[in-house]
Amino acid sequence: MVIGVGKEIKTDEHRVGLQPFQVKELAESGHKLLIEDNAGADAGFSNELYERNGAEIVDKDTLYQKSEMILKVKCPLPEELKYLRDGQILFTYLHFDENIPPEKLTNIIDTGVTGLAYEWVSKGSSLPLLEPMSAITGILFATRSMELLAQYKGKIPGKYISTINPAKALIIGVGHIGTNALNVLLMNRVKVDIVDKNPETLDSRVARYMDAEFWNQNKNDVDIITFDQNKPEQAINEMTKRMHTYDIVLLCAVRRPDFPKEKCEYLITRSMIKKMENNSIFCDTTACDKDLAETAISSEKMDYIYFDEGVLHYNCDHIPSYVANSSTQALTAATFPYIKMLAEGFRPAVSKSKGLFESVMCYKKKLIHEYSAKKKGLAFTNLRELL
Repeated sequence: MVIGVGKEIKTDEHRVGLQPFQVKELAESGHKLLIEDNAGADAGFSNELYERNGAEIVDKDTLYQKSEMILKVKCPLPEELKYLRDGQILFTYLHFDENIPPEKLTNIIDTGVTGLAYEWVSKGSSLPLLEPMSAITGILFATRSMELLAQYKGKIPGKYISTINPAKALIIGVGHIGTNALNVLLMNRVKVDIVDKNPETLDSRVARYMDAEFWNQNKNDVDIITFDQNKPEQAINEMTKRMHTYDIVLLCAVRRPDFPKEKCEYLITRSMIKKMENNSIFCDTTACDKDLAETAISSEKMDYIYFDEGVLHYNCDHIPSYVANSSTQALTAATFPYIKMLAEGFRPAVSKSKGLFESVMCYKKKLIHEYSAKKKGLAFTNLRELL
């Protein structure tokens, strides 16, 4: 197969879809590798390094004209759609179910591209191509929130000096993002409360990312607000009582299909944000516009902030790009086994891998993904009918 790796043009996006050593492995397996000029430069991978490992460096037009499969990191922007071809495989983060307007989603489908989304590749109950970026997201939002707190509120975040009280933070949702944020904040001796719907499994989840001895030494200092999605008002009321005490609030939860807007419009309302002190920090780490947080608007700009009700908001929608080299290593380690499957052909790959089958977003100019279709009010087609 002819495999092309595109250069990202989204603002502040510096990751790349393959590392040079992975190019070498694919080339040695008989595939032809095309790399768009300087696709990996911002992540620390030069054209020369790719060439030494068996790739050809080409311009954008050549890349898309010759490649049977395109590897990217982010969803194509409107100006990139003209390059996509009918039947071409596109493997990248697509996020059809999130902030993309229905008409832009339809424009991608109409190119005829076979789109598979990193974020929907499944392995059992896990999403292995989402998890490494979620971990980095948690780490970076914790560090950025502490930097912003120091810069705008003038507070040292942690208990570094005996005469200075530490900052206080709230983490809502303790999954992959939240656990990594918790680890960073505790390591910096920030006082942390968490909102979690399954406190009984917290130890096992934390153990994936945090040293067990460190957690055992600190967990009694972490106050847990239990969240019952059948009675969300209980946790909301408890958070509301405490909002004035928090210097940092990190929203690390996403809305699941079984928790619709009709059940709970917002976990964090404008009136709750208003209770925080001026220049405190709020981050929606999931970058879902006005979904669980009423005042949250995402941005593609890495350093964009805004103030609402006197509170600093920072909601970058691709913060892993802040550390493009580390993020590329983590991402491609996860994607590479699936890339090798797809390199043998789309049909064999989705027949062999249930995880890849479930990641197909569009095929033959049809929207395939049921959840995305329902969320955007669009029709969908069962993939099995088209194969």
